[in-house]
Amino acid sequence: MKAAIWDGSALTVCGDVDVRDPWPDEVLVRVQRSGICHTDLSMMTALPRAPVILGHEAAGEIARLGSDVEGWSVGDRVAVGTQAPCGTCRECLRGQPHNCDTNWGFVPAHPFTLAGAPIASFANVSSFAQEIVVKASQVFAAGDLPASQAALIGCAVSTGVCAARRLGKVGPADTVAVFGVGGIGVNAIQGACGAGARVIAIDANPAKEAAARLFGAAKFVLAAPGIESSAAAAILKEAHGPIDVALECSGAVSAIETALSCVKRGGRTVLIGMARPGAAVSLSLDRFVIGGEIVATMNGGAVPESDYPELIAQALDGRLNLADQISGVWPLERIHEAVAALKAGEVTRAVLDMT
Repeated sequence: MKAAIWDGSALTVCGDVDVRDPWPDEVLVRVQRSGICHTDLSMMTALPRAPVILGHEAAGEIARLGSDVEGWSVGDRVAVGTQAPCGTCRECLRGQPHNCDTNWGFVPAHPFTLAGAPIASFANVSSFAQEIVVKASQVFAAGDLPASQAALIGCAVSTGVCAARRLGKVGPADTVAVFGVGGIGVNAIQGACGAGARVIAIDANPAKEAAARLFGAAKFVLAAPGIESSAAAAILKEAHGPIDVALECSGAVSAIETALSCVKRGGRTVLIGMARPGAAVSLSLDRFVIGGEIVATMNGGAVPESDYPELIAQALDGRLNLADQISGVWPLERIHEAVAALKAGEVTRAVLDMT
C-alpha cells in the first residue's frame, strides 16, 4: 500500500508499505480520506520518533475484523477517532481515561513496515496510510456522511465543538471570543453558536473573516501584530463587552496571552491550540485570584462514545456544517501541495484522497 512517511527531515510517499494484521480487539480500516491538521505539521519538528506515518483524521471502510470484535462487518463505513485508553490503568479506573498514557498514542507502536524495517504510528491512527489498524473502540458509524466530511470528526470537528460545549461550558447569551479561524476554530465557532452564544472571531489573517462569518461569528477582529496582549485584551473588552469564555485555537503565544487577559472576572479560558515546543506565556495571577478558570485537554474534552455519534448525527441533519470546511481535496501523491496550502493559511481544512 501507499503511505506518506516522515523520516525526520522529509515527507515521502512510498508505495510498498505493509501494515500488520489486526489484533483481537482491532479492525483494519481501508482509509478513503484523511484530513491534514496543524498538529501533523507541528510533529514534523517536535516528534522524537522517526520514521513515522503521521495523520490522525480518517474515514473509510472496515476491511478486516479482529477475532474478538463484534457489532461490525467488513464494508462498514466509519469515522476514526484518536482516543484509545487502555481501560485498566489507575487513570482509567478512576474515570479519567483522558489521562491514560496510551490514550493519545504516547506508548511506542510500530504497526507498519517498509522493506522489513519498522515504521512508527502517530496518535493511534496514522491516516496518511491507505490501510491502518485501530482499536474497534476507535471507529464510529459514518452513515451517509461523505468520507471527506467524516474524516474531520476525529479531530477538527470534535475538538472545536467540544472545546466550546464541554470544556468551555458555553451557554445561551454568553459572549465568546474564538482565537484562530482554522479547522479547529470554525468548529469552536459552530459549537459556541449552537449553544446560543454570540461569537467574536479573532485572527491575524484578514482572509479568515469570510470563514468566521460563514460559520456563525457575529464579529471579526483582525489581530494587529506588535500589540501587547493586555492592550489587545482591553480593546476586545471595550468593543464587545464582558467576554464570558475565550477559546484559544491557534497556539500562538500572543493569542494565548490575550485570551487569558480578555475574559471577565470569573470567566473561562480554554486552551486547545498546539503551541510550539517549549513555548511559555506570561500570566498575571492577580486577576485569577478574584475569579477565573483555565482549562485544557486534547480533543476538546470529547467523550467519543457519546460525542462522536452525536456530531455525526448533527452533520447529517445539517446542524453542523462540515462541507464548507473542506477547502480542497488532494491525492496522496500531492500531499506536499496540501501541506504548503495549510502552512500558507489558504485553507480551512485540507483533505487527502487516499484511494
